[in-house]
Amino acid sequence: MSPKERRAYALGYRSALRKARKELAEMGRRLDDELAELDGRVRAEHQQTVRDIGDELVGLMVEMEGMKNEYRRWQASKGCSRAR
Repeated sequence: MSPKERRAYALGYRSALRKARKELAEMGRRLDDELAELDGRVRAEHQQTVRDIGDELVGLMVEMEGMKNEYRRWQASKGCSRAR
């Protein structure tokens, strides 16, 4: 290879390397943006799921409390009928 060819090759190589680095940096930025968006959506879904589970648990607690009260009323009425 002549010195002129080597110089042209080196210039072309450096140019391609700069272009590849720019493209890689852009790909990295796009990936970071997509990951941030996905993370936000997953966090929102997680929070909604936690709220839904909490609401369900509150509903179950209320229902269990009602059943407990009903059982106590039943026991009390059963105890009153035995006393007669």
